Amino acid sequence: MNQRYVAVDGTPYMEWWRELFGTPADTFAESSFWQRGRSSIWVAARGVDPGKVSPVEGVGIPFLRIGEHLWKPTSVAVVEFGVHATRNVVALDAAECRRYLDRESLELAPDDPRGHGVRRGFAIVTYEGVPLGCGLWRRGLLESCVPKGRRLADVDLPIRR
Repeated sequence: MNQRYVAVDGTPYMEWWRELFGTPADTFAESSFWQRGRSSIWVAARGVDPGKVSPVEGVGIPFLRIGEHLWKPTSVAVVEFGVHATRNVVALDAAECRRYLDRESLELAPDDPRGHGVRRGFAIVTYEGVPLGCGLWRRGLLESCVPKGRRLADVDLPIRR
């Protein structure tokens, strides 16, 4: 067995995700959960066995970074599962999207309806309904959590009509 990944009960992670983002109960029905190290939770298709694959670089996709006081969804997980979210979603326009992808923080006006109902903490950031990644929401301020290596300073955004 590959000692880098240990199978874990995904129930607390699935419940946390559902509670925060309002995803359907069956979102992770075909998934298995794995822990790598002390703070990295991965999600993979049910039936994946890292012990039968050599060498294993990654089993599925990184799902959460867990710490003593904070759990953070990964950008990859938000892109994969965020389309199902009904809560804590902040939709951006094209100009805001460009700034978010360039790792800038965005401030929404107090009367902007996009911020209503979003609770403090991590939010799924979307553009035209497509999840882009994770943001940290605090009283009208959305801090971009785009990883440094995925920063896009100049992007041509398609606009669906």
